[in-house]
Amino acid sequence: MSDIMEMKVSSKKPANFYVRSAAAFLKGIEAKAASDGKEAVEAKPPVDVLKISGLGEAIDTAVTAATKAQADGLATIEKIETGYPEMTNGRGCGHIVITLKRK
Repeated sequence: MSDIMEMKVSSKKPANFYVRSAAAFLKGIEAKAASDGKEAVEAKPPVDVLKISGLGEAIDTAVTAATKAQADGLATIEKIETGYPEMTNGRGCGHIVITLKRK
């Protein structure tokens, strides 16, 4: 399987949310039946490559999610790209893309 999933992080949600999301992408999700008013969840296979990107204040969140996935033994960091893209309001903003490969 050579799926590449992109996960864009923001500073609106806590880093732990993205840590759990990255783990779910790399481990896959088991199917769950509907219960207690919750909808059923279908099974999703793990992805081989996960790209985590963050812009501006979310860079720290992206780095946290990637390093935690590596520390937990779920993936290895294959590549780190940084940039300073132009924004529509004229000011640039820092940007990071971290590529993880599932172990």
